Amino acid sequence: MQKRTPNSRNRKSRLTFNTRRAAVVRAAGAADGGDGNVKFANNKAEWEAVTGGNDGLIAVQISTKTCGPCKIIYPTFVGLSEEFAEKATFVKIMGDTDTESRALMKEWGVRVVPLFMLWKNGEKIAEWSGAKPDVLRENVTSAM
Repeated sequence: MQKRTPNSRNRKSRLTFNTRRAAVVRAAGAADGGDGNVKFANNKAEWEAVTGGNDGLIAVQISTKTCGPCKIIYPTFVGLSEEFAEKATFVKIMGDTDTESRALMKEWGVRVVPLFMLWKNGEKIAEWSGAKPDVLRENVTSAM
C-alpha cells in the first residue's frame, strides 16, 4: 500500500480540479465552437448598431469573463439563435470588457450574471437571471 502524504493528496485534488475546469471550459463553447447567430455589443454604440431599428424580439445575455454559469448556458443561447434566426435577434454583452461596457451595466442596473433580457419594439419586456436552459427556452419562445 502506498503511503499518502499531504502533498500527494493536494496534488491529486489539484489535478482533479484542473481536469474539471478543462471540462467546463470545453463545455463553454458552442457545440461546433462557433457563436451561431449571436451578435456582440459591449457598449452603448455597439448596442445601438446591433439593435437600432429592430422592432422584433431581441434576446440579450449579459455575462462576464469569469462567470462560470454564463459559460455553461451560452451553448443553449447559441442554439436558440440558430433555431429562431428568422424570429429574433440574439445579442451577447460582456459586461467587464472595458469602462464603456461597465457604464452600460451600471445604466441598466445589472447586479448579477448571467442576466437575460428580452426586448420588443424598443422596450424591455422581461428580465431574469440564472443558467437554466429550460427557463431560457421557455421565456424566449413565449415572447415570440
